[in-house]
Amino acid sequence: MQTTRYLLQLCRAGLLVILVFNGATGFAKPPKPTATQALSAQEKNLLKDFLKQTKDYINKEHALPADNLKPTTDIAVLDKQRLALRQALQQARPNAKQGDLFTPPVADLFRKILTHTLSGKAGAKIKASLNHAEPRAPANLSVNSAYPNASGQPIQSVPPTLLQSLPVLPKGLEYCIAGKTLALRDTDANMVVDFLPNALP
Repeated sequence: MQTTRYLLQLCRAGLLVILVFNGATGFAKPPKPTATQALSAQEKNLLKDFLKQTKDYINKEHALPADNLKPTTDIAVLDKQRLALRQALQQARPNAKQGDLFTPPVADLFRKILTHTLSGKAGAKIKASLNHAEPRAPANLSVNSAYPNASGQPIQSVPPTLLQSLPVLPKGLEYCIAGKTLALRDTDANMVVDFLPNALP
């Protein structure tokens, strides 16, 4: 009799554990993969190659004598330093053109990532943030030219939620948005390194 009761208690306890386990895991929806988590091995390799090129660019810049910018709060002095560095970079990469870093396969991948992000949960907020962001740079960018930044005003920032879906750039480079164009900006030289037209859907 006692053995029967003991077995009955064990069965009830086992059933309770199963119910608790199912309640904790059975009805929970798995998190939706992010744009970068959903990439194939080939696409991840494309991003690695892209980041290698950005690091190579920064390493070459650091090798230039003009890269030794001195801290200053004087806008005129800063502009002179930036101009000197920009001219040195233009001489170091005279044949630079749109698509050197944003090669066709990389360009397609970035557009895929951005479309995925903007069509997701945070898409509406990102679009609203971009529409209300100031200042807005014109989309007619040119590689090796100064990034449109008249009078030294702040560059339009990329919404953090959008940045999270993009590969992390090495220090000295940043993403900028001009209309539907995604640009790579050299922050010290204030120069367009490369850009991707029609990056945003």
